[in-house]
Amino acid sequence: MSTDRSRPRPRSHRVRAAVRSLTTALAAGLLLMTPAPAAAEAEAPGGANAEAAAPELLIGQSTRSALDDFTTFAGGADGGSVYYELRKGDWVNPAHRSFAEHVAAQGGTVQVGISWKDNPPGFDGGDETVKAARSRAVTAEIAAGGHTASLERLVAFANAYPRATFKLRLDYEVSSFYHCTDASCSSYKQAFNRLAGHLDGRSTPRNLQFVFHPVRGEFESMYPGDGAVDWMGVSVFAHELCLPIHDRGYLYNGTPPQNYDVGASQCRNAYIGTDSHGNPAAIWRNFDHDANVLKLVKFAKDHRKPVVLSEAGMMNFTADNGSTDGLEQQRGDLWVKRLFSLMNYRGPIPNLPGEHDLRGVIKSVAYINLDFRYGWDGIDDGSFDFAPDTTWFVDGRLSRYTAAKASFCRGLADNAFTARCR
Repeated sequence: MSTDRSRPRPRSHRVRAAVRSLTTALAAGLLLMTPAPAAAEAEAPGGANAEAAAPELLIGQSTRSALDDFTTFAGGADGGSVYYELRKGDWVNPAHRSFAEHVAAQGGTVQVGISWKDNPPGFDGGDETVKAARSRAVTAEIAAGGHTASLERLVAFANAYPRATFKLRLDYEVSSFYHCTDASCSSYKQAFNRLAGHLDGRSTPRNLQFVFHPVRGEFESMYPGDGAVDWMGVSVFAHELCLPIHDRGYLYNGTPPQNYDVGASQCRNAYIGTDSHGNPAAIWRNFDHDANVLKLVKFAKDHRKPVVLSEAGMMNFTADNGSTDGLEQQRGDLWVKRLFSLMNYRGPIPNLPGEHDLRGVIKSVAYINLDFRYGWDGIDDGSFDFAPDTTWFVDGRLSRYTAAKASFCRGLADNAFTARCR
């Protein structure tokens, strides 16, 4: 575990505290505005401090088994990723705490997903619509100052490890369905600012960073504001890299696919270029990356925020029951190459004019190095398994792949990660 502290850091506590005090006050009754920040006060990917910082690699998720597998062929990971439930006021289970403790004790980075949408406080049962309604209500309650007592155990843990860095996702893969009580989504914006202000005020070593992690298509409408957000997060699985998943059949976000070149395993979109007369024109081309992912990274760059790929992992690409043979090997290698190419993207973005340079914006990657066939903890203990021939029935451990592991190792070296393969 690397203890390098040169990675991007939040602005000074006094400035952040002042900003968060203001935004928390606004949250009490006003919709937060999100203007572009002044260059002098924002923390900028590609800025003087960020340039020298190597990107960080977090190995997840949930249990130490993911890191143990990674260390069979590599070393120097910067940290790991775990989850904490607002309803329980505690880690999801003791294995999450144990993994966080192992990382924090070495001065590493612990990414923590603080969840309420998956198991909202006060949810006593019902279908997904009922659960989502309760999640939206909890979001509004947080915005009004509720549920902060459920975070005391997490705050005490972070305070006990002053050398560690804690990236706190204030819920993860947030969406209007689970978090917005109206079209403005002021409920989530205010909840994010309220939680960030509370946690920042309770932190004694000032080792907390706050991650806004939306679903890929709602980053702009749900953005909580520049003052509270330290990082923007995004999940990168199959569709984000224009690859199919297998769930009792190949799926490309719909059947039949409308914006996929199935034969090439790429997305097909138009960007705004010029015709032979110099007039704006739609130019169609294939992309290796989903349009909304590219737009999110551009949005983060425009707001001078670094991006963390908060959840990145392979899915079930084939119909071979999740084995690591044949096509699974080939698609896994392609997935890894596209993951690193996203970090170095230069080119057009669908529906936008011009060329865009997104290099250096993605400063952290959390790779989920688990055998998903045995559930979210990746452990064959009979507690929970995914059904064969479904989305998550896949062994995502890099050690089980030949070409994908080699490409991952090259990606770490080529992008100057501290983590390296042996």
